[in-house]
Amino acid sequence: MIRINLLPFRAARKKENIRRQVSVFFLCLLLVLIVLAWVHFYLGSKQKNLKTNVADTKKELALYKKKNAEIREIRKKLQDLEKRQNVIQDLEKRRFEPVHILDELTGKIVSERMWLTRLNISGNQMDVDGIALDNKTVADFIDNLEELSKLNDTESPMYEKVRLNKLQAEEIRSLNMKKFEISALKTVKQPEVPDDKKNKRK
Repeated sequence: MIRINLLPFRAARKKENIRRQVSVFFLCLLLVLIVLAWVHFYLGSKQKNLKTNVADTKKELALYKKKNAEIREIRKKLQDLEKRQNVIQDLEKRRFEPVHILDELTGKIVSERMWLTRLNISGNQMDVDGIALDNKTVADFIDNLEELSKLNDTESPMYEKVRLNKLQAEEIRSLNMKKFEISALKTVKQPEVPDDKKNKRK
């Protein structure tokens, strides 16, 4: 009967299995390290790109802020210029208005029955003081003032409210006269409100 000793074979096989397991472990470890290195490199690259994008965005934001500040400054200057232009246009319109009022008043005075002693035009108000022979003459003059026309618009009245502030008897050169003070308020056209603003108010 032949006897075969298998112990050396089993020991060699066991060593081979251990060596294989160790090799697999190190291969897995190496693979994990490679994956971790790749992930670290990928995330680092992505982080770098994000930092670059953030820096570029901040630069663009600073540029836009600067442009917005310049735009606001330009708008402010344009508004100032527009206001000055409106003032100049308003002064240009009103330059001939006193001459027009004096010319109109010449035709509105009741001839030989009244005399003006003071005329003051300030803003939208005109104050007229004078002396008349009687109350009817003062009433006729007030009616005439209400018919005073606008400059370059003969169909529209210049003053919407003509009011008698004072009327009193006064003796002048032994004559009983009527001293009067009249004020007239100019018709002011209200600025038109755009439709979108009207809707917002509602």
